[in-house]
Amino acid sequence: MLTVRSIMTSDPIAAGPDAKIWGAANMMLDCGFSGLPVIDDDDHVVGVISESDYLRRGELRTEARHGFWRTLFSSRGALAEDYAKAFGKEVGEVMTSPVVTAEPEMTFEAAGYLMADRGIKRLPVVENDKIVGIVTRSDIMRTLIRQMAAYAADRIDADIKAGLEAEYGRQRRGDTITVTVNATVVTLEGRVLDAREKTAARVAAENTLGVTKVIDQILIVGFPEMPVSPPGF
Repeated sequence: MLTVRSIMTSDPIAAGPDAKIWGAANMMLDCGFSGLPVIDDDDHVVGVISESDYLRRGELRTEARHGFWRTLFSSRGALAEDYAKAFGKEVGEVMTSPVVTAEPEMTFEAAGYLMADRGIKRLPVVENDKIVGIVTRSDIMRTLIRQMAAYAADRIDADIKAGLEAEYGRQRRGDTITVTVNATVVTLEGRVLDAREKTAARVAAENTLGVTKVIDQILIVGFPEMPVSPPGF
């Protein structure tokens, strides 16, 4: 079972809440990240700052617009928070908080579900209340692709084995030859009474779709057939 610990990035790059937002933005651009965890001096995760936090800015004139009813029914705290995110200059004023986090022993499937369910792109990984890593959608995708590729390879090997065993059954050799397939390489083992049977078994394996190599370890345990003498001798 794959866990978050096995796919996360350890000791992730992070920003402090007192850092300037342009410094965090430059760090994200330089590293090719779309977001950063925000941690305090004790390595506690206090927030996340991401590209989306830069989209509602006063400089861009994209700050949240509040209509009459929204202003009427929104709390003063919520309105103040929107203002701070639009015009704040420090990471702690702009970041998203509280943060959804993962534990190191969470399965990668559970982490992927959590990201999809919450609509988030990254999960800070916390152990003993301190950040130890970060797992992103890219980490989930890479792991998923590796698992799918491994499953496909196993499926191909299984299909080769089943097809070849069926062919040996039709040739009435199924009880004398053992087939092993690993990464499309076929290994043949067993005992036959005639060299021609050994050749036929190898040819059947070589002609099976998907096989890249045949290792023939079949033993001949019978006596070679004696030539028949013509009449008169």
